[in-house]
Amino acid sequence: MIADEELLAALRPEWAAECDALAAAPDAASAQRVLARLRSMADAMGFAAPFPEADAPFESLVGAAPALRAVLEPQAEGGGPARVLVVDDSRTIRRLLRGILEGADGLELVGEAADGHEGLRLMAEQRPDLILLDLEMPVLDGMGFLAEWALAGSGAVVVVSSAAPPGSPTALEALRRGAFCCVSKPSGALSPDLANRAGEEIVAACRRAMAR
Repeated sequence: MIADEELLAALRPEWAAECDALAAAPDAASAQRVLARLRSMADAMGFAAPFPEADAPFESLVGAAPALRAVLEPQAEGGGPARVLVVDDSRTIRRLLRGILEGADGLELVGEAADGHEGLRLMAEQRPDLILLDLEMPVLDGMGFLAEWALAGSGAVVVVSSAAPPGSPTALEALRRGAFCCVSKPSGALSPDLANRAGEEIVAACRRAMAR
């Protein structure tokens, strides 16, 4: 990151405006022009940012906007916990994720949604730092949520789904749409040891996403 906080503060509005322009880009050529400006700004100020590959599909180009914007978003005063929104239609899974987050330092649950539409509403209200997202949901599924999040979302997204094992077409599609990573769901039917390991994997993914 940039060492000089005054320069950083001066850059934030322009950086945010360019990220908004990227999210709203109508085509790949427009998105590439915005990304070129963002890369120039990052190079001039000497900080790294999660830019998509130059030959990435159009949806991946505009889908990079939330993660790029988050690079220069001010951090919570006093290094407060990351604010987490859970979006999953299963009450059982929401309860398990709630328990995992309550036992993890540096993570704070700020909302729960039972479908993607409700998740978008809470995201707009709460502006979470991190979203734990299921894929298979009624009303609006996880892929639909990611499409809307890419345009005006906040925070990073960790997909928590048994339908997206690492390397699967579903997982790759979620990553292409901007998700940070995909991890398996916890299960109340698992042995305590396996349940603990699932929780540890989710917490580790959350912390990697927040440290990106």
